[in-house]
Amino acid sequence: MLDDRAARHPDRPALIAPGRPALDYRTWRERAVRAAHGLARAGVGPGERVLLLFPNRSWDAYAVAFLATHYAGAAAVVVREDLSAEDTARLAGDSGVVLAVAASADDERAVAADVRCLPLAGLEADGNADGDGNGSGSGDGTQEPPHRPAPGDLAQVIGTSGTTGAPKGVTAAHASLTAGQRLAPRPRPYAHSAHAVHAFPIGTNAAQVVLVNALVAAPATICLPRFDAEEFGRTVAEYRAGTVFLVPSMAVELLNSGAVGRHDLSSVLLISSSAAALPAPVAAALRAALPTATLVNTYTSAEASPAQISAVVDARRPGSVGRPANPADLRLLDENGQPVATGTVGEVWLRQPGPPRGYTAGARATAAVFRDGWVRMGDLGRLDADGYLHLVDRESDIIKSGALKVSTLRIEDVLHAHPQVADAAALGLPHPVMGAVPVAAVVPAADGLDLDELRLFLAARLGRAELPVRILLTDRLPRNPSGKVVKHELRARFDTPAEAPAGTPPSTGTERALAAVWRKVLGRPVAAVEDEFFALGGDSFRAVQLAAAVSAEFGVTASTALVFERPSLRAQAAWLATAPRTAETAPPVRDSELSPFLCDLRAQPHDIPLTSQQENFLRWTAEAEGRNVGAVAVMFRVTEALDPGLLTEALYEAVRRHPALRTRFVPVPGALPGVRRAVLDPEPQVEAVLVDAPGESDEEVSARLIAVRDRLTDVGEGPMTALAVVSRGADDHAVLLAVHHIVGDGWSVGVLLRDLGVIYSALRRGRPAPPPRPMPTLGELVSRSNANWPVARAHFARTLAGAPEAVHPFPGRADTETVLSAAHRLTVTADRAAALRARAAEAGATAFQALATVWLGLLAERSGQDDLVLMTPVPGRTTPEAEQAVGCFVQSLLLRVDASGAPGFAELLARVRDTATAALDHQLYPFAEFSPLVPFAAWLRYESWNAPAQLPGLACTAWEVPRGATVPYPLPGGDRHVPELAATEQPDGSLVCWLRYNEHAFTPAAVESLATALEARIVEAAGG
Repeated sequence: MLDDRAARHPDRPALIAPGRPALDYRTWRERAVRAAHGLARAGVGPGERVLLLFPNRSWDAYAVAFLATHYAGAAAVVVREDLSAEDTARLAGDSGVVLAVAASADDERAVAADVRCLPLAGLEADGNADGDGNGSGSGDGTQEPPHRPAPGDLAQVIGTSGTTGAPKGVTAAHASLTAGQRLAPRPRPYAHSAHAVHAFPIGTNAAQVVLVNALVAAPATICLPRFDAEEFGRTVAEYRAGTVFLVPSMAVELLNSGAVGRHDLSSVLLISSSAAALPAPVAAALRAALPTATLVNTYTSAEASPAQISAVVDARRPGSVGRPANPADLRLLDENGQPVATGTVGEVWLRQPGPPRGYTAGARATAAVFRDGWVRMGDLGRLDADGYLHLVDRESDIIKSGALKVSTLRIEDVLHAHPQVADAAALGLPHPVMGAVPVAAVVPAADGLDLDELRLFLAARLGRAELPVRILLTDRLPRNPSGKVVKHELRARFDTPAEAPAGTPPSTGTERALAAVWRKVLGRPVAAVEDEFFALGGDSFRAVQLAAAVSAEFGVTASTALVFERPSLRAQAAWLATAPRTAETAPPVRDSELSPFLCDLRAQPHDIPLTSQQENFLRWTAEAEGRNVGAVAVMFRVTEALDPGLLTEALYEAVRRHPALRTRFVPVPGALPGVRRAVLDPEPQVEAVLVDAPGESDEEVSARLIAVRDRLTDVGEGPMTALAVVSRGADDHAVLLAVHHIVGDGWSVGVLLRDLGVIYSALRRGRPAPPPRPMPTLGELVSRSNANWPVARAHFARTLAGAPEAVHPFPGRADTETVLSAAHRLTVTADRAAALRARAAEAGATAFQALATVWLGLLAERSGQDDLVLMTPVPGRTTPEAEQAVGCFVQSLLLRVDASGAPGFAELLARVRDTATAALDHQLYPFAEFSPLVPFAAWLRYESWNAPAQLPGLACTAWEVPRGATVPYPLPGGDRHVPELAATEQPDGSLVCWLRYNEHAFTPAAVESLATALEARIVEAAGG
């Protein structure tokens, strides 16, 4: 290409490095040919590799050396000026370098003891001497190159950006560098410009693309040695450049520095951005600052080039990088290598024209990225209905927080939209509970940044899982020469005490009192009012606890929104200074307003106060003879030696420590039928079934375990706890641990299981059981919880006034007065579940809320009813002390959702989100007073963590608990329930769902039809 350009336009400037003579095409070729002969005389032959060591100030010399290497038949190994000696030597070694070339003797860098480094000037001088017949040696520019490379010959090795680790060398053949170019008719890209300006460092992929462009494009290319916003703006104005090449960080600096306004940039007709995703707010600001320029985003990489997606930035599709000219050149694959549906997140692959590229590091590294002409980009993305690609994040940057996947690109887009944010980056930090949580580093604008105001700004635009738990203010972000944030360097700053100011100790009465509340919830002191709740170890569960504690301590109605939107102690104290004291408190409930049963129940002298759910269970079981709320159980397999007798002894000791498990409910003489009083037994009762059953199948063992579980029915005599161990061998034991639901819940079983493991471990070593943890009594915990009823009662009384009793009519439901549960299973794949979570996150909602939206939409469609009540359980443990207690603290939230007006998914999701958030903030309420208003509410149980049951200290594996039931119960007046939806998030991100239904009310075919419709709605909600 250079030969053709030199012949057609010998005196036209090709490259301009400020402060140096312009390099025209004739001079470029003559110098390159001379240097090529110099390389040949130095012993460089076809197919060998030459390392080029050139500083960014020597663009003209570098261009000569690059073409000289090709004219010698060799490949150029190009490294950045800032690359460490270690990384330079490694890339040179991986590439098999035989010689290094530097701009001058002063620029020579040590590579390896056996690799010579020669200055370019010396090679050009050698090339003028009479040679071996391959050139004239006359120095008049007529000599020919010593070699003409073939299209498939190796042309270059270039280092990757190194943002996720050490740079890797990427190989490219000549046909790869020139793919898409043609000799006749020769195109002239950027013909609208006489000059194009860039500041890409030598050794980056963007710089290589610009260098190849200089061989064919119409404008002269101005190569700045570094990016400085002022110098860049001045150069563009001086040359009246029509084209500028940028990366997003340069665009940010141009805007933030004001250089775009201080210089006349009206000549710019094209802005080309590449290397990283251009945040939508930055793109909008560029368009506003340079309204006559077309903004183009190019999506590629060193590995993928020349494959790319290049498109004009479209404000109607924020975040999209465009669509390929040929849709067949782009594909999105799941973890199994299969294409994903439109709207579903998958790994981005581009098809590469020309010979495939590869890594110098070896076949294994190459095979992971380059496959059959396709290149794995390392990004996650999704396609919209029109085929436009939307990047979700770098695969390595996705934050896996709990069961959610959080996109750092989305967080960064919102941060850049704030007027006081000059630059920003988001990343994940390890968290002991969530796995990882998002944090952000922010460069404030020149006029400063109000961090508390920024928090409110983010809270209005991001989902709670996306909100950075910590925001670090810094004067700059660490970036590599390509302009990409080096996140492993940035991550280290969050662990550097010097980065954080000393802070101001709490001084006002409110600040000191609030700091004491924080310490109680977090278990650690608070040193400064600038400290943020999540940065000190808080999580979403403890945010609920903090909101409840603040409400109780200060007499206000504090919601979890306070914690997420104002995570610093200073901001919360400021809110408390103006927050109205609790006003939404219902007047005390008079006996005449209660049902006679509840009135009589509450009049009893219970040994331990009843929880909200216990009141409801006693009311419900009293309504019809033969009802029983059943047991909560875990099953697991122990795959090592186990002493069942000793395990039983350990369980007795554990039950002794938990009063809830020693509670019975005895009939009250003279009271209404079914009214019972809670009495506390001094000694524990346990039903233990220990069986040796060698050779029994899993199904037979499960039947034995379930039979023990389902015998926990007598709340008057007990026992309330059961243990079953079925031993099939010395190292094969199936274990059931169950508690009656009236004295425990799912959380309680986890606490009991942990205690059981600790006590058993001590006993089998001949040691005494460790003492129990000090904590408030069960009665104190229940009383504190029930003290919230007046405020919460007002909320639910207002919300549920006039609510429908059932989802009615509902097709396929038969009349029956008997309930026996069966279950139908369906699975939502990990990709589809991830897409559903992403859709929820975009609306500031949770995965539970997204699934609830799908379920309610389906129920509304099937029943024709637009006023729906959904019931869902939550732990009900809003204080740190309650986390360690066994008891029936679980709360059943009643969510009344308006589905009128045929809302789409987004609108209905917003309604569900607002309803669920308000209910969660009022979760401690007298459920027994409200459940009779909606006796047939729809049910959704959502478990966001599915770790298998584990007896601490023993090798255990999972044993799935069957979802059906074996004991029927009566429902006088008829069953008007719809099937219950239960969903459990799996470790791989998929969702396993069950539709639990009354087999006397629904046929399996009817439930299967409902499941099919549910799956279709999930697919639709997930974007295809």
